[in-house]
Amino acid sequence: MSIRFRFDWVDAAPSPDAAAQRTMAKLSIEADGAVVTSVLDRQGGEYREHIVTPLLHVAEWLVSNWRHIRHEVEDSGTQRPGFESRHNLAFAGNGFVLPRLWMVPSAGRVNLRWERWKPQHARVEFIDEAKTSVDREELEQEFRTLIEAVLERLRNLGDGGAAAEFLENTWQAIESLDADEAEFCRAAALLGIDPFNVADSTAKTIAEFWENTEPAIREEALASAGEDSLPHVSRWLDDARATLETAGNKTDWADIRRAMPAGLAGPPWKRGYALAGAARDHLQVGEGRFDFESNRAPGIFHWEVTPPSERIQGLVAVNAPACVTAPKGEAGKRFLLARALGDYMGRSQPGPGILSSLLTDRQAQSRAFAAEFLAPAESLRTRLGGDFPDEERDEERIDDLGREFGVAGEVIRRQIENHGLTAPWKRR
Repeated sequence: MSIRFRFDWVDAAPSPDAAAQRTMAKLSIEADGAVVTSVLDRQGGEYREHIVTPLLHVAEWLVSNWRHIRHEVEDSGTQRPGFESRHNLAFAGNGFVLPRLWMVPSAGRVNLRWERWKPQHARVEFIDEAKTSVDREELEQEFRTLIEAVLERLRNLGDGGAAAEFLENTWQAIESLDADEAEFCRAAALLGIDPFNVADSTAKTIAEFWENTEPAIREEALASAGEDSLPHVSRWLDDARATLETAGNKTDWADIRRAMPAGLAGPPWKRGYALAGAARDHLQVGEGRFDFESNRAPGIFHWEVTPPSERIQGLVAVNAPACVTAPKGEAGKRFLLARALGDYMGRSQPGPGILSSLLTDRQAQSRAFAAEFLAPAESLRTRLGGDFPDEERDEERIDDLGREFGVAGEVIRRQIENHGLTAPWKRR
């Protein structure tokens, strides 16, 4: 297994918190061969691979945030209020020290990352940092094993009080959900809301949005909205769809899409790079700047309307890369047009596409497509020539390349970094 939560019960001194005392344990977390719980005792200088903590608090946090760890995706910009408390295991400590282990879902897997840190007023410091990705079902099985072990121990050792009752009831509620209830829990979690503590009016709004929005985009639309903005997002999507239907969506891009390679494997950014290269080759645009107004490619209908959420950046039509996007400057507009094209070219299911700032596979693929389509790595490699004299001149060169290819300097910078175009001494 690539993820393991190992624990052994220990005897603890009497405490007013009887349930916590009864579930005190040595806890070791391992992920892909790395030990997340590697700590150094700052008083004795001892290294060990476990911490000692009440597993009751860990289990409570897991059941409270089960659906968020399963469904609530990360954003590349500002996170929703409370996002860290729902995804960072350190918040499960309740006065005890736990590792800063982030657990964020992505396409059937969960991205893990943990960091070194020295908790204030604690005798241990966490000395390892890394990131990896694990199968969601495998991680959840580890959660189940821990939660059920805690419940069994509390039953065997006597009444655990209100904490034990909360854990038991919440866990039973999670395990007994029917299909419709599980679907609602997913929708609420995508919105950043506790599905077991939601007002009736909000629940109705979520259910209506879920039913009325196309399956291809409703999850990312929910994840891009907020509890207060959800009705406004729904109206914006309706208006954007109507605008795109008026445009007709009759272009020759469908023929080009059929010529693209199918069944691309690998991570989403590699698929995006491959699709972008294939599209440029098909259009025979050479290694230079691509002009959307040129005669080498069909036109792309584009309309700008400010979305009600800063996470939403555009809606892409069903049968073409026609799009309604957030207003941007020239370089930003070109990048969103390229992302719309990448979304259309790389779809694996029917329906419209949504452009957002979320860190999902679909958005990663469209961003990679746009970067490679507008500023191909090999074109940059030719222009850079492997010569990186100093930081100041590098920045000037990045700005020059941004102007040449019609993109922001950040796009050039990321292309250089992601494709390993920097000098060896500058790589991180």
